[in-house]
Amino acid sequence: MRKKRFPAVLALVVVLTLLATGCAGGGQAPEAPGGRAANKPGDGSTLRIGSQGYAEVEIQGEIAKALIEAKTNHKVEHVKNLGSAMALHEAMVNGDLDMAISFTGTLFLGLLRQKLTPEWRNPDKVWQYVHDEMLKKYGVYTFPAYGYNNVYAIAVPKATAEKLNLKKVSDLKPYAQDMVLATDTTWQDYPGQGYKEFQELYGFKFKDALPMDFGLMYRAVRSGEVDAVCTYSTDGRNISHNLVILEDDKGFNPPYYGILVARNDMLEKYPEVKEALKPLGGLMDTETMTKLNARVDVDEEEPAKVARDFLKEKGLL
Repeated sequence: MRKKRFPAVLALVVVLTLLATGCAGGGQAPEAPGGRAANKPGDGSTLRIGSQGYAEVEIQGEIAKALIEAKTNHKVEHVKNLGSAMALHEAMVNGDLDMAISFTGTLFLGLLRQKLTPEWRNPDKVWQYVHDEMLKKYGVYTFPAYGYNNVYAIAVPKATAEKLNLKKVSDLKPYAQDMVLATDTTWQDYPGQGYKEFQELYGFKFKDALPMDFGLMYRAVRSGEVDAVCTYSTDGRNISHNLVILEDDKGFNPPYYGILVARNDMLEKYPEVKEALKPLGGLMDTETMTKLNARVDVDEEEPAKVARDFLKEKGLL
């Protein structure tokens, strides 16, 4: 930020005043009530951002919180563990939240009830549709996507990938009949995007597909009880369990890019918030998000610390 120039006499008065109050040593900008810098934009009001209860969205909520509090005079309350995407949406529409962490695919297929056809495989096209429709129907602004894509993904142990030369899902076709797949309890019967549709698109099925809790799924693949897993592409445990994500070469998954959404009336009232959040667009790729998730899920670090460390590394704090 460019420093203001003071006339010499006024500057002397300022210095003497600071000395008299014992504040000259720090060289920091004057602070407003509550310890917030007086030269930051915003009226000091508290904004609320919501997320569900898992590492990825909590990290993103903390990233938004840190950016807003660093660049504006607002405080941010991060409301965590909200049960579903619909709960987040309703809280925003009702005015209980100002912002929320979401995904393009969640809003596209769920809230906006758009059908997935080949034309909607393009992530930019899906984002634009979500942006336009959310603003028109609900008065909700969609920020540019973070850049990472969190979708269901088929993964195998690195040793298996190397032995069978597996790089993409189609490479499994000669081997799948002898392989057991572990999935979560949702994917196999997921409407329009489940195991049935997967078989139709890829033209093969596994010897068996066992639904189980995510924690059990990772233990099963580590112990060799199953040969492959249907995981989330950004799950940090993919790193700790040495799994290789196979490329979805036939485009089975719709784009599920991480996004921040916000009430547009709030952004119009506080344009400094929109300005503070400009860095979100393209902030990280899928590999980076996976590593950040691992710091929380595997290394047991706090999401707030992971978020601030990341922003400092990017030069944004």
